[in-house]
Amino acid sequence: MTTIEEMSWAENRAHLRDYAEALISDGAAAASRIGGGALGVEALELLYRRASNPDFAADALKLLHELQTHQVELDILLEQIQASESELTEELAHYQTLYKLAPMAYLVVSRNGRVVESNAAACSLLGFAPEHSEEQTLTQYLASPGRADVANMIESLKVPGSTGTCTAQLAGQPELHLSIRASLSPSGDNVLMVVSPCPVPDTDSALT
Repeated sequence: MTTIEEMSWAENRAHLRDYAEALISDGAAAASRIGGGALGVEALELLYRRASNPDFAADALKLLHELQTHQVELDILLEQIQASESELTEELAHYQTLYKLAPMAYLVVSRNGRVVESNAAACSLLGFAPEHSEEQTLTQYLASPGRADVANMIESLKVPGSTGTCTAQLAGQPELHLSIRASLSPSGDNVLMVVSPCPVPDTDSALT
């Protein structure tokens, strides 16, 4: 079965017209179930005066039918929009919950490194409060050796969807190494990041 989302605008417009015509043919009571389909007082008075004149009666009745059909179409369309809005609100709440409560540390960082959003895992791992100030940047929570790497990685992301990776150390905890994976958002304004602890490099093994 074809859904409203799968229809083109022209197809959906024709579907609305057919549905409105069917409702009106069933009577005013059926149309009122959608939203009333009531015309304004002034429009009704004008149509009544026109219908009273034999020279305009046919045109007035035709116009009345057209206005009623159009009103019912608008009511049906409003009902569809409200249903879609409700579905989108529920879906947004669902994904917001997944983001906030995810076990992985997720961050949204601006191109200049400012922390825009973070979930609970990111706040816990990096040690900052979820209320972000305009001056709060990701690099201020990192030890000096990795700050330039993070900044360079962000700078290297030129095309939406492009990705990059780097490692860094947490400020105050140089023994905690972090793996940072990043992707440029579709708008190109922000960088989406996943941060996770990674094994500390075994320097002794590297020398042997």
